[in-house]
Amino acid sequence: MKVQVNRLQSVTPLDGMTLEIRYTGGQVVHVDFSELPERFAVFADLRKPDFFRAAAVADWGHTLEWPNGEGLDADRVMEMALEQAGRVDTLEFRRWQERNHLSLNAAADAIGVTRRTVSQYRTGARPVPRTVTLACKGWEAERGHAPA
Repeated sequence: MKVQVNRLQSVTPLDGMTLEIRYTGGQVVHVDFSELPERFAVFADLRKPDFFRAAAVADWGHTLEWPNGEGLDADRVMEMALEQAGRVDTLEFRRWQERNHLSLNAAADAIGVTRRTVSQYRTGARPVPRTVTLACKGWEAERGHAPA
């Protein structure tokens, strides 16, 4: 399976604990990280404004990292952006594709759309219609892959 890798290109601190993140594919998202130190002790240093603003792209764009070496991978950052934007449709689609180890082409063939459409669903550039969500569930059910 050929995996489409959407890497981080740049990160710019905004107000509070929000970062503007640009991906190599041109997509720009704003992510609020204020919940991270509350949920995970390892991110406690993010409460320090200067430390938080020192976020940087690392590992050739695969990671968002802070000076202490803690970080998040590019896919998780994108998922956080989608969650915060209320894009459950896109999250479900991404998880379906990943759970079934489907490339863009294989996913397109599975549900009868173009590769470009799958890419747009995956990145959130285009909403995932309910009929497509149902097609994904049906595809899994036919193969006995439906999640529990």
